[in-house]
Amino acid sequence: MSKKKPPSIWQRAMEAVGEDGATPASIGNRLLARMPGGALVQEQMDKVEKRLLSELKQRLDRIEGETSQTVQVVAFSMDTTEATHAPTRDLREPGELLRQLLQTSSEQTKEQAELAYYSILIRNLLPDEARILSALSDGSAYPLVNLVALSKLGMVSHSVLENTSSVGRAAGVQLVEMTRGYIQRLMAAGLVETGPEDYTMTTKYEILETDDLLRKLINQMKAGGQRSQIKRRTLKISELGRNLWEACRVTED
Repeated sequence: MSKKKPPSIWQRAMEAVGEDGATPASIGNRLLARMPGGALVQEQMDKVEKRLLSELKQRLDRIEGETSQTVQVVAFSMDTTEATHAPTRDLREPGELLRQLLQTSSEQTKEQAELAYYSILIRNLLPDEARILSALSDGSAYPLVNLVALSKLGMVSHSVLENTSSVGRAAGVQLVEMTRGYIQRLMAAGLVETGPEDYTMTTKYEILETDDLLRKLINQMKAGGQRSQIKRRTLKISELGRNLWEACRVTED
């Protein structure tokens, strides 16, 4: 016959307080209350517990505050970065933007509207394009030639190469080979325009027509049985380009 297992300390404690289903905390409190001076000890323990809870709450509040501040700093940093690298980006609703534009249009003067348009044009210019505009600003005209393909009947069928001009080299652009593209962009903006052939610049046209790319395309078309023709034109500043240039000079003064 096996010996009966003696009661555990926990069972003895429950029997001492005379309560089944008690928790360790409640049993401890009851035992402490029955001890001499137990009430004083319990009071001190309550104070310690309250102080620990208070310190814990303060620490949690401080951590939460630091986390919130970090999130705000990160958000501010992201906003600043976006504003720096994308100054024209606007995340407002399209309807709000349109209403603001309409309101501004009704309040601004003609001069303000003109300056706003000029500002957009200037911002869209490349440095080399500004040099070309400067070279044309005094009213000078430069030779320009276009290479076109002809049909069997001698009619122009399509353009092969446009805007070959000496203006880029004369203006001192850095990318001379991009002159055709610069002229195309300036034309699209309405800042330059072409005029009829200037017969006083015959020699300049002949020099221009020795352009490597131009000659290469002519030879390729000839080898393929395609007829070609060089159209001589002049490049000059447009009325809008003159107005823009004058407005900028006024601003500089």
